[in-house]
Amino acid sequence: MKSNINYLRFRLFHRFCHFLIIVSFFGLVLTGVPLAFKNYYWARWLYELFGGYPTAGFIHRMCALITFFAAFIHFVYLFYNIAILKKKGFFWGSNSLLIQPKDIFDIIGDLKWFLGIGKRPEFDRWIYWEKFEYLSLMWGTIVMALTGLILWFPIQFTKIIPVSVASVIDLPSIALIIHRYEAILAAGFIFTIHFFHTHLLPEKMPVDEAIFTGRITDDEFKHERLTQYKRLESQGQLGNYKTTPTSLFMSFLTRLFAVPLLITGLIMVGLMFSALLVWAI
Repeated sequence: MKSNINYLRFRLFHRFCHFLIIVSFFGLVLTGVPLAFKNYYWARWLYELFGGYPTAGFIHRMCALITFFAAFIHFVYLFYNIAILKKKGFFWGSNSLLIQPKDIFDIIGDLKWFLGIGKRPEFDRWIYWEKFEYLSLMWGTIVMALTGLILWFPIQFTKIIPVSVASVIDLPSIALIIHRYEAILAAGFIFTIHFFHTHLLPEKMPVDEAIFTGRITDDEFKHERLTQYKRLESQGQLGNYKTTPTSLFMSFLTRLFAVPLLITGLIMVGLMFSALLVWAI
């Protein structure tokens, strides 16, 4: 029998940031990836669907600004909590999104469990693959932001480089190559690894609602993050996270928003993979 107890996993601020990333990421992919595959009919069709030149480019830049804003408020949040409120645990401990020694043991334990030679590890607040995704998002955002700004303002950035270097190094061309392949890598990663780890698990399909509603059930909490559950329970803090269950209307809105995006992402990665496969052959 399933429990009707729910716990708050993501606060409104984190859900809002994730929403901004969803909107901006899909906008960037749908207007940017077609340029990397412009020799294919589907890419040209998709680019024209978003208005072609210069409309698609304008949408791409607006989505980039949304990404910058999401990154900005995230780092403001970190600075405020670390420097002003003096909160601990952002760089080390069970609440940190940085890699910890326990994550190494969790990876080994997970591999043993997959091979049937060990029991499933008991995970904490953040599972190792969630940490990898977070760190890759931070790295990818920095790389895409820097190369994107160079492509947006090529003349201004070229002036920064000494003439002797600029005559040898074509900065905009280098930025274009890095920007393009990092974009393909990011889209491929999100639409496969992230989707399958988060939304397309048998118990979560068609979508994991936690990042949209902020809630997880008691059963989900125990199954996915038993170490955190036990720690909060032993500290007498578990009750602080209890919240009301997700309404049917909110669940419906979540699926109405998320499922089409999941389908779009899977179609995009299929088209990209088929194009790369044809190119490789």
